[in-house]
Amino acid sequence: MEFSKRKVIIVGAGFTGIQLARTLISDGVDVTLIDSDEERVRLSRNLLDCEVVEAEGTSPEVLKDAGVASASALVALTDVDEVNMVVCSIVGAAHPDVLTVARVRTDFYYSKAADGTTGLRIPGIDLALNPDVASAEAISSAIAHGAVGNIIELGGGFGIVSVQVGEGSVLDGLHLRDLPSLPGWRSLVAYVESASGASLPSGDTSMAAGDRVGILCPVADIADVFRLAAASDSSPLRRIVVLGAGTVGSMVADRQRPSRRTSFIASFLGKGSDDGREVVLVDSDEGLCREAAERFDDVRVLCGDMTDADFILEERLAECDLLVAASGNLDRNLMISAYMKSRGVRKAIALTESSDFDDVARKLGVDVAVPMRDSVVDAIVSHLRGRNVKAVHTVCNRNFEIVECDVASGSRVAGKALREISRPGEYLLLLIRRPGGDTFELPHGDTVVEEGSRVALVVRAGDRRVVGLFGGKA
Repeated sequence: MEFSKRKVIIVGAGFTGIQLARTLISDGVDVTLIDSDEERVRLSRNLLDCEVVEAEGTSPEVLKDAGVASASALVALTDVDEVNMVVCSIVGAAHPDVLTVARVRTDFYYSKAADGTTGLRIPGIDLALNPDVASAEAISSAIAHGAVGNIIELGGGFGIVSVQVGEGSVLDGLHLRDLPSLPGWRSLVAYVESASGASLPSGDTSMAAGDRVGILCPVADIADVFRLAAASDSSPLRRIVVLGAGTVGSMVADRQRPSRRTSFIASFLGKGSDDGREVVLVDSDEGLCREAAERFDDVRVLCGDMTDADFILEERLAECDLLVAASGNLDRNLMISAYMKSRGVRKAIALTESSDFDDVARKLGVDVAVPMRDSVVDAIVSHLRGRNVKAVHTVCNRNFEIVECDVASGSRVAGKALREISRPGEYLLLLIRRPGGDTFELPHGDTVVEEGSRVALVVRAGDRRVVGLFGGKA
């Protein structure tokens, strides 16, 4: 979709709605936010520079007055799935040219197609997003790579891992220009977060203990890169304790259990699990525990309180290799993770509300923080930036973005070598895939950016001008 009208209507002024509105406003989009809750409307008006309407988003008259006929997209993010679907259906029927996006979390509304894919297939809804599935996928990806840090998989066998430079590690005190001298180094530093803030690096940038760096490398090298950067334990994760028998926790447990059976949730999360792995699922809700025990015959299900020292000792929970705190209480996940780390758990992954908690998580010793709301905002923004933009991943507490886009016809960079279009401090070109190719490669100064190529860039958040150089109108 070519984002030409640049007007978006958001129904639902919760945390995700406000975050999405803030991101779109910074992109220069005309945003109208609708919610019927007086307190949410008041908060939104204080936080956002956009029109905020206190009304029912399901009302055709309200939507008409908000200018839905001239909008590029409508995004429904209320707390009720049925409301989101109704709003999108109303708009989709009356205005088929408006992209409709609904947040839908209930499995009941998803169905499996003849080709085996699972999705929401309701007339009038162009895109359905399930934050629980996205969160479970992110957690499972982190586990698959040893819970060394947040992982962004870019395709073509490459990924970006966020790791903290350990004191005494090979990277401590090293300048980026000296990295190629390291044996077997096939990586690129995409960004650096230090005490002075986040930045795009150059050859003169040096790394120090405590800095957090985003390293682009082949996925197969992630464990090796982590060992170089962190100089810490990377032994296999054999015993995994998952806190939370709700939707996300159950998905994660399903993905990690030793002898996995085919299930509806499995269709979202891929295949397989490591042999010899023990999975323990813990929750204080007896009903959820009972359901989990009936569903998983190869997962140990415990009903208890993870803050109860006697319970932890009796069940030997602190002896696990990894704690995954994935309960519905997102604030409590951080606290439990820190508590269990203090009792000897090797690694911890915490499901959090947003990347605003990343710094807190690091200070608490949490190895990976998975921000639930950010994944939804990123997915929506990826669909609103323009037809050439294929994916957007925010990093560094939303200060930078990893953008995957196609080099458009007539692009100002097409046919030029990377050294001709390089703009140090403004962006980095991380990967390039040739027209018609199926593999990405690390570019160099003589790499020619061809029309029809796909590139992965790291840019400052909302910098449409840089992305526009490659993908045309953004």
